[in-house]
Amino acid sequence: MKMICFKILICFSFLNAIEIQNNSFDQNIFYEKFINQPNYENALNLVKYFYQNKEYKQAVFWAMEANDFDLLQKEAWLVFINAKIKLGRYEDALIAKKEYEKLLEIYFE
Repeated sequence: MKMICFKILICFSFLNAIEIQNNSFDQNIFYEKFINQPNYENALNLVKYFYQNKEYKQAVFWAMEANDFDLLQKEAWLVFINAKIKLGRYEDALIAKKEYEKLLEIYFE
């Protein structure tokens, strides 16, 4: 029951936070942008692209890449958590949520 409540909470709270507007672009454009200028924003574009196209494993990969550039930005974390839920990896999603909360507590102490 706890896991079901967590799933519902995560889905409702995070889905509103994810605004994906990359539907008119090709994957190669995002790759090229990232290769030419590797940064959080370009990695996040790939995260959003793959999430929108229901390629959740790729979205998880690129969310981790985006976090390598900026751990405190929430959007990559949110997509990561939601992609894990879509993959049925609820425990991983819960762990990621807790890790992000810990990270914020440490940063804002």
